[in-house]
Amino acid sequence: METCPSVKNILLLDSEGKRVAVKYYTDDLPTNNAKEAFEKAIFTKTHKTNARTEAEIAMFENNIIVYKFVQDLHFFVTGGEDENEIILATVLQGFFDAVSILLRGNVDKREALENLDLILLCLDEIVDGGIVLETDANVIAGKVATHSIDSGAPLSEQTISQALATAREHLTRSLLT
Repeated sequence: METCPSVKNILLLDSEGKRVAVKYYTDDLPTNNAKEAFEKAIFTKTHKTNARTEAEIAMFENNIIVYKFVQDLHFFVTGGEDENEIILATVLQGFFDAVSILLRGNVDKREALENLDLILLCLDEIVDGGIVLETDANVIAGKVATHSIDSGAPLSEQTISQALATAREHLTRSLLT
């Protein structure tokens, strides 16, 4: 009997292997220390590979790991050893593309931490309880954007606040360079 595709965890780590955003869907790693050790082991195994242009696939402790690196962020999706690699790669690409849309193409650690709420909502829209719900980045980003908009604010104020956020972002970037 076939089962639905499932994901064990989705990890977003920085260039040193530290957590930015993680979500576990199984109890394979019951303690936080076990989860952190798993993350460190995956990072150590993969950080020297060149997964910047396309996703790479690796086996690790009876798990299939699909991963991709962008600037100082490392995206990982883990499934069981019997899971379909193409589905895991599709989940990874959907997550990466949705994050890229939500961060307006500025996919780096600082931007990710400033918009951590959007990234966590993104994870919730992609997978629920380990079951893959959505992989289309535009649909994911659209759902996350509707969750993040203050429903009490009129449309005209939302546009102004978005414009102010963009201006603040450009000003910050110009001051840092």
